[in-house]
Amino acid sequence: MISDLNPDRSLWHLIAVEVRRQRELHQLSGNQLAEQLDVDRSTVSRWENGIRRLTDGYAKQLDALWHTNGLFERLVRFATAIDTGDWMTGLAAYEERATRHRMWETVLVPGLFQTPDYARAALRVGLADDPDRALERRLARQAAVFDRPRLPYISVILNWAVLAQPIGSTEIMKGQLARLLEIGDLPNVSIRVLEREVGAHCGLDGPFQLLTVDDRDIAFDDASTRGRLMLDPAEVQSVAVKYDRISDLATPLGPSRALIERAMETYQ
Repeated sequence: MISDLNPDRSLWHLIAVEVRRQRELHQLSGNQLAEQLDVDRSTVSRWENGIRRLTDGYAKQLDALWHTNGLFERLVRFATAIDTGDWMTGLAAYEERATRHRMWETVLVPGLFQTPDYARAALRVGLADDPDRALERRLARQAAVFDRPRLPYISVILNWAVLAQPIGSTEIMKGQLARLLEIGDLPNVSIRVLEREVGAHCGLDGPFQLLTVDDRDIAFDDASTRGRLMLDPAEVQSVAVKYDRISDLATPLGPSRALIERAMETYQ
């Protein structure tokens, strides 16, 4: 039922509501839209009720029909990415548009900050089917964020283990930590460290990101086997509260930079 749809909690519900809204905006009946798309009237009804999911092919047809500039194609791509576990597609698209990034990382340097050598070493011991292709995608994500005319606000908190965990050779680690110092000098970028002495805290269950896109926050939970994008406001708020609690414990900017410099000295 249309009344059961909640576009604030589901991308698929948003797509269903938007199909009906656009149809009515263009003063088309369900039968008329069905004829233009060469489908049954029941198919249109199922799309609008959220019973049947819009496919990529029909999304493109709707965009062409209503001149929506790729809106339905993008929505379907993002919704499919979330459902199938191809979270990278949706995450990269949001990263490219975000005006603010907040990240918490437990063991590895965040992908957006990794040098090619560090990323390659990490990917080769991970679960990537094609490490070279995964590296290309990671570097493309970096370029989409750092090559923009206006750099977004980026705040990162690194667990102490990120600096202590060797990835690749000592030269790779030195180069990676030097890259962190370089990025930390950029305007709008903040890199802080959570020291070991803090002890137990709420961030021990894994890394995550918060992105501000079009004045709305979304979250990404970087699970070990399958990342998950979160659009539900309640879920996003819980992640934001967690980030604030970790931030309260993190070392300030100046001392954090000194910690990174001292860590570099250990990789000789």
